[in-house]
Amino acid sequence: MDTPEAGRLSPRRQVVGWVLTVVGLPVVTTVLVQVTSGSSGISLATMTFLSFAVVVALVAGRWPALVSAVAGALLLNYFFIPPTHTLDVASGTDLAALVVFTVTAVAVSSVVDAAARRRDEARAAEREAGTLAMLNRQVLGGEYDVPRLLALARDTFGARDAELVSTEPAASAGAVVVPAGAGGWLVLPGAELGPRERSVAAAFASHVGVLREREELVRQSMAAQQLEAGNRTRTALLAAVSHDLRTPLAGLRSAAETLRVHDQRLDPEERLELLDAMESSIGRLTSMVSDLLDMSRLQTGAVRPIADDVPLGEVVRHALAGLDRADEVSVGELPTAYVDPGLLERVVANLVANALRYAERVAVEGEVRGGRVRLRVVDHGPGVAPADRARIFEPFQRQGDTLGESGVGLGLAVARGLTEAQGGTLEAAATPGGGLTMVLDLPGATP
Repeated sequence: MDTPEAGRLSPRRQVVGWVLTVVGLPVVTTVLVQVTSGSSGISLATMTFLSFAVVVALVAGRWPALVSAVAGALLLNYFFIPPTHTLDVASGTDLAALVVFTVTAVAVSSVVDAAARRRDEARAAEREAGTLAMLNRQVLGGEYDVPRLLALARDTFGARDAELVSTEPAASAGAVVVPAGAGGWLVLPGAELGPRERSVAAAFASHVGVLREREELVRQSMAAQQLEAGNRTRTALLAAVSHDLRTPLAGLRSAAETLRVHDQRLDPEERLELLDAMESSIGRLTSMVSDLLDMSRLQTGAVRPIADDVPLGEVVRHALAGLDRADEVSVGELPTAYVDPGLLERVVANLVANALRYAERVAVEGEVRGGRVRLRVVDHGPGVAPADRARIFEPFQRQGDTLGESGVGLGLAVARGLTEAQGGTLEAAATPGGGLTMVLDLPGATP
């Protein structure tokens, strides 16, 4: 940011002014001596020296211009006012003209210098206003984060680096330290700032502090949301454990006590019926605990897929092997996909078991589309309203929230989580003619 300090021109311009004064005046005098003569020469020399002082004032400011004006008066007297080659003045009129020239040159130089400084200050103020407006626009518009704003401050002030620290650093001659609010400081190593630049740096520091506070608020908000989601999950888990897990446990206990107390009085059919009830309860418990464990693994990021090119027909066949009513599921021609077979088997088992609760027949279909594989689990049951299709994938949700249904409402949530862990998606769509279709979009087989 090239902003001169108020009341001081750049060193380069001052050097140029002194060079003009020291070198330019002898050259101008030599030229005038060669081309002028008589009284007309005095007028031309006077105007030339006055103009030269004005040029020096525009370039280098007051002091080089004053020296140029005084030196021009002496050269005018020595070379052009009779008697020449002396500093004597023979005529009172010439003396008056010389004094008027000197005063005029000094006054004009001062005025021109003041005007040039005001112009430079106005340009500096305009640049500062533009920088601040750009800063406000970008920060308020959300276009900058703290690292990018620090990089912008570094480039703007020509510093080696820019950093935001939480403890006030020790004073250093090689760095500029500006308070950034909220207990922070903006440090600009290698920057040299004047009063005007420091005010702009203070604005940068203030905006950096605001951005840091904003990011901290966002982090706190996300942490609060995560805590709230965890609390909701724990509350739902307690509700599920207190109700859904209690039912199969009560069935197991009742059947076991009956066998222990009345075993001798039971006929084989009654004994077999109790064993079937115990097996069913154990199956329900196993399914519930598996869902709970899978959801816990998904929430902690412990799922690590091991993907390979796998024929989906084999995955579906293994998934159906452990399901009741598997003979009511029709399986079409299925392609090969790049998936983890164990995780996908769990997904398919969940989706098919869920579909069989609400429909008599279920179909599993597949196709390749644009390098991706579509696997569909189709049923013709009651279906789900469009407004409820997103909600059914939330943990501890069941279609209709019917408490009499078995399970804790994690099947579809686990299925979606395991699908996304393999780079796929799981969505619900309406089945033509009525019902619900679960659509798995999976990575296709490697070429």
